Amino acid sequence: MTSEGPTVSRVLDEATEFLSSRRPRTPRLDAELLLAYVLGQSRTQLYTRAFEQLPRNQVEKFQQLLKRRGQGAPVAYLVGWKEFYGRRFVVTPDVLIPRPETEILVEESLRCVERSGLARPRLLDCCTGSGCVAVTLALEVAESQVRACDLCPKALEVAAENLVAHNLHRRIKLYQGDLLEALPPHTQRFDLIVSNPPYVATDVGPRPEEGVVRYEPNLALFGGRDGCDLLRRLADGATRWLNPGGWMVLEMAPFQIEGMEAYLQERGFQHTSIVPDLSGLPRVLSGRWES
Repeated sequence: MTSEGPTVSRVLDEATEFLSSRRPRTPRLDAELLLAYVLGQSRTQLYTRAFEQLPRNQVEKFQQLLKRRGQGAPVAYLVGWKEFYGRRFVVTPDVLIPRPETEILVEESLRCVERSGLARPRLLDCCTGSGCVAVTLALEVAESQVRACDLCPKALEVAAENLVAHNLHRRIKLYQGDLLEALPPHTQRFDLIVSNPPYVATDVGPRPEEGVVRYEPNLALFGGRDGCDLLRRLADGATRWLNPGGWMVLEMAPFQIEGMEAYLQERGFQHTSIVPDLSGLPRVLSGRWES
């Protein structure tokens, strides 16, 4: 018979204190997510069980995860999922963890689709990673035709798992390859190309947190000396793949947006728009392609 251990409440309090000295940003939330994962419960259910004693084996499993979190391992990788746009997505160390900034990318993409006025718009998510953007667009624009591509085969395996989880595996097609070169030659043009490409600069601008560089895939982070290598290639290649009047929507670092807006305009994109993130920093750039 499994021996009983401390209560849920005590375990959470001790875990919060432990993480506060190592990962002070969201120690209570992290502890709750990890314990809920171990117990197979929701965070809300933890509080309905606050005074229940936990089996020792579950406490030990929780402590192992807590130790890894204290060393910097992201919670999303420890529990295997992350919420994005109100939906749960599988994540592994082969893909970036979805972030709130990328929800701004989705929202601007949806505005562009609405401006197009098309009943069945064709959408492409380039550098799809976990597939969270492609899945979200497909679910938010019910009649859309969605395609997605990524350079990393392992990332596409994660994306494929998320397509199945959201019952979109028959509707969204995935392609493996380098940016727009992943698309088969006779693919129809798109009404919107959206991308959250690698845009961390190696030589200028702010560096990501140490834990991001250590744990998240560097292939999906770094975009050259100024971080704009892939952004420029996308802008160059999009003119071949966009229908007249089609939109491109890109996520990038705040210091890159002014230069990239000029770059898009030089290539024939009009009605460019800069959208701030939740911190008020410029984060997403959109533009309409006029042939």
